[in-house]
Amino acid sequence: MSFERRLIFLCGEAEGEAFQNHVEKLDAGLETVWCSSVASLDLVTRSGGHRTRLISFLTDVIVPDEIIQRLRPKPINIHPGPPEYPGAHGLTFAIFNGASHYGVTVHEMTAKVDDGPILMVDRFPLPGDAELVPYGNEVYARAVALADHVIHHCVRTEGPMPHARGEAWSKHHCTRRRLKALLTAQDYLTPSDQERLIRAAGPLLEKPEKAAKGHG
Repeated sequence: MSFERRLIFLCGEAEGEAFQNHVEKLDAGLETVWCSSVASLDLVTRSGGHRTRLISFLTDVIVPDEIIQRLRPKPINIHPGPPEYPGAHGLTFAIFNGASHYGVTVHEMTAKVDDGPILMVDRFPLPGDAELVPYGNEVYARAVALADHVIHHCVRTEGPMPHARGEAWSKHHCTRRRLKALLTAQDYLTPSDQERLIRAAGPLLEKPEKAAKGHG
């Protein structure tokens, strides 16, 4: 079993490469690994996860509790939504519901999706005419900025990140089942609600069945 420090990034390929390059500039001696699936994550943690920190970034991969329990320090997830919108496609629901703010959340990972202690939240105003694509880009940019904070912390120390005060997850998760119901209800909505749905869902309306696939 290796006891060298290690960071594992669970994310897309482009982000994984960028994060690994970023860590190399901060500490060339710190080992990094990129994973994109449960299978690859299981493979690289089978020998033990002592001194291995997992950073999950904007992924819908659900990490089994068996793997989470291998990891020390506690794994961290960067979720593309504020605590008010746990789950999938939160921005679509926020725009359709007329939310005044949205954001990105950093939290400790647990076996239950978007349920661990909250570490950081970055909120921003959501105007009444917000659309999915441009504000999805805003979410991504802010998530990258938070990832930078997380990476700097994890390179510097194995200690825990402080918990955010006064933050708690909503008990109402955004699920793909709810998304499918919303996307397929377009013909039954009032004209004003249809307009909101077009802004909230954008390209998701073109292939509602595909958008709603996955867990939830």
